[in-house]
Amino acid sequence: MNAKFREFVKTGRGKLTVALGCLALSWIFLLWQFSGSIGDLMPAAERIGAVEREVRELRQQNAALKARQKAAGELRTRYGKQLGSYWREERDGVVDTELRNRIQQAARDVELKLNSLGSVRTSRINNELYYAEIDLSTVGTLEAITAFLAKLREKSPLVSWRRFDLRPEPVRGQNASSAGTVVQNLNFNGAIRVIGFDGDAAENGGGGK
Repeated sequence: MNAKFREFVKTGRGKLTVALGCLALSWIFLLWQFSGSIGDLMPAAERIGAVEREVRELRQQNAALKARQKAAGELRTRYGKQLGSYWREERDGVVDTELRNRIQQAARDVELKLNSLGSVRTSRINNELYYAEIDLSTVGTLEAITAFLAKLREKSPLVSWRRFDLRPEPVRGQNASSAGTVVQNLNFNGAIRVIGFDGDAAENGGGGK
């Protein structure tokens, strides 16, 4: 039988049969070797759908992240612009003394006498910002008090009012007492507030307000 097989192999038909047999064995071997990764090489429809969903989710997350980054950038820009309107001691002087001086000068400019002017109080907002507040009171005409308030707002940084109380106070004028005429003055009490920035000093170990 071996002799017949050898004779058969020598023929063209035999060579073709042997070649086809070897090819079939090679395919069987390859299928056996790579059977574990066939699923990866030829993914099913479910796997394709899962990958597409993951891609969509990643795109949505990326879009949300970009939106948050844009909002944070706009917030930093607004904050940087606002810093110019805050009290900075390297530019505006020591707030404890210069804020009082500013109020006193405004009162002198409009010839308004201050009944009281307290000390400047400071309180932290965060590591970079703080409030500086001071109480004051005066009595005067509406025109004088209005001029005083306008003077306070002529210079920067701008001041705001944490508390504002304006009440009428009847006072008899010296020249009008005989006629019984009443000169109307106003009793004004308030608390001025400014926002200060000392972030640079805080980073360098200062900023102890």
